[in-house]
Amino acid sequence: MKKFFAQIAAAALCLCGCQSVINEQVESEESSFAGVQSEEESAVVSSSAPESSAAESSVPESSAAESLTPESSAAESVAPESSAAPVGDYAIDITPYIDSINSENLTLVNKQHSVDAGFVPANLADVTYTRTDRDKGKMDATAEKALCAFLEEAYHYGYTDVTVTSAYRSYASQEWYFNYYIEQEMASGKSREQAEAAVLTYSARPGTSEHQTGLCVDMHNLPAADQSFGQTEAGKWLAANAHRFGFILRFPQGKEDITGYTYEPWHFRFVGRSHAEKIYEEGLCLEEYLQRYGTEG
Repeated sequence: MKKFFAQIAAAALCLCGCQSVINEQVESEESSFAGVQSEEESAVVSSSAPESSAAESSVPESSAAESLTPESSAAESVAPESSAAPVGDYAIDITPYIDSINSENLTLVNKQHSVDAGFVPANLADVTYTRTDRDKGKMDATAEKALCAFLEEAYHYGYTDVTVTSAYRSYASQEWYFNYYIEQEMASGKSREQAEAAVLTYSARPGTSEHQTGLCVDMHNLPAADQSFGQTEAGKWLAANAHRFGFILRFPQGKEDITGYTYEPWHFRFVGRSHAEKIYEEGLCLEEYLQRYGTEG
């Protein structure tokens, strides 16, 4: 009997040992499977990371798309070409006037650069917008056509009382004005020398007047030219828009020591639109512009 129970106990111990071995193998396999699963997950995560990075690396593509901006800018840079034949920039139909507006004339006449007494522009034309109580003015035909566009636009915006009071003047005519002003100054008690010095700040000696070139006009809506015109709505509009039609305010405020003349908000000179735009945008007078850019602008 004792032997029988001893055999049973030995068998039980054998079974327990086998189960332990089996359990260890199962645990080992589960652990190994878990390790494999973990490696696969890691592989999935790590393999997905490059995709995510690749997606993030698409930012350069976005940047590349943004880099198309220069092309857009290049397209925008075409504007100057289109502005050579503007359509939407004007209230009036500019087509009949555009060639005149785009013409160029940088002739300089001032205290240091004179013209002969016999000089007369070859292509003088009647000034359409001459004031009705004045003799019909004349000026360079190209400049006059550009002036028509300028004042037609002004009239469109309601400045219908601006008219031309003076345009081309011959040498003899300028001589008469100059002497008349001297007499007026002397009548106030000045000597001849003092009177002439005073006159030279607002009137040109014969042969040095820009009016003799036929390229400029005096225009305003006052009974007589006065600096107060620059503060009127009409005066402000003309000064702010002259360059669009090839004109400049010839004697601007603050440039007296360069031009040699006091501020004249009524005196406009034709130079052509490309030059006028630069002069306006850079705040120059004609003398400064020619010194900076030369006769070719």
